[in-house]
Amino acid sequence: MVGDRHHESAICHLATHLVTRIAACMRAGQRYALRDVDGTPITEAEGRAIVTARYKIDPRRRKNVRYKRMRERRKQAAGQESQESRWSPTAQPAMTKPTSRQVA
Repeated sequence: MVGDRHHESAICHLATHLVTRIAACMRAGQRYALRDVDGTPITEAEGRAIVTARYKIDPRRRKNVRYKRMRERRKQAAGQESQESRWSPTAQPAMTKPTSRQVA
């Protein structure tokens, strides 16, 4: 995926394409047919083999991305905890110098 999009975003994107294709098939009164990128009809097993061969992620790359994502989540969680403790509604206000109006 390009950028830092979430898994749900990718699923929704693919779902809209599939719904459009299925609706077109229903309007034409035809069954949905799996096809290769060049338009050749393929079987389900051939489709799975194509996906496995063309779109496999290198295990080292997957591990690196997982590590980076978890590190960012930990940083974000730590930042939220420090903000909550610093700005909690029950925290006492900071001591300030009295102004001339307060002294008089």
